[in-house]
Amino acid sequence: MIQFKNVNFSYSRSSQLVLENINLNLGPGHIYGLLGKNGVGKTTLFRLITGLNRVSAGSVETLGAVPHNRLPSMLNQIFLLPEKIHAPNMSITTYGKKFGSFYPDYSESRLQTLLEGFEVKPDQPLSSMSQGQHKKAYMAFALACNTKILLMDEPTNGLDIPSKTIFRNYLAEQNTSERLIIISTHQVRDLERLIDGVIILEDRSILMCDTADHLLERFHFGNITNPEKVVYQEDTVQGKIGLQSRDTEPVQGIAELNLETLFNAVISDKKRTW
Repeated sequence: MIQFKNVNFSYSRSSQLVLENINLNLGPGHIYGLLGKNGVGKTTLFRLITGLNRVSAGSVETLGAVPHNRLPSMLNQIFLLPEKIHAPNMSITTYGKKFGSFYPDYSESRLQTLLEGFEVKPDQPLSSMSQGQHKKAYMAFALACNTKILLMDEPTNGLDIPSKTIFRNYLAEQNTSERLIIISTHQVRDLERLIDGVIILEDRSILMCDTADHLLERFHFGNITNPEKVVYQEDTVQGKIGLQSRDTEPVQGIAELNLETLFNAVISDKKRTW
């Protein structure tokens, strides 16, 4: 679905590279978490996938097409939900009728169901909504478009706790074998039981791209029980926690994965082959 081959990107010929030698091959059936510090290039990666920016070197393919060509057959199967969204003076229902027709699998009834679940008034002007309501309205539209690729930039920012739970439930429903979802976030606690793949971006490069299942096969997350197996550790009031190489004990499940600890481990040892 998405393939990067030796991609470099900078905003001008004289400026420093934002991304360097990026290689990715992402297929359907996964929800990836895209993790990285502020300004590391996560949003730029999304813009390259959708063709809003053009690579400086290398190549990108999205759904078999060159993104920068902006072919309608590609664009109508990909949705990018940015962190900051313009709020026009129209309701989300009107917005859906105006722009939903561009997406062949868009569902008006699905939009209304999602709005009801998010407790968003379907006829209230977007420009008069609070930040949280405004984000939930656009989130509902993004999910109702039913695109093959869904990219979301910090979707849980501004959401209250019940709304985050509802969002996770709706997103889990969207995760099918035909769809690829990538979520850029700093709010890792909101999503770590949902995502099944991790991409970590740092120093213009991909330091890690792995599935949750494989990570859990490789590492034990939590209290350090065998100092000889330690890969990374932190001191907490509960004692030492971190990552250690897994022995023969069985994997307890996705709930064991700790994205914050994983991110800190990868960033602390950038020379390691993760």
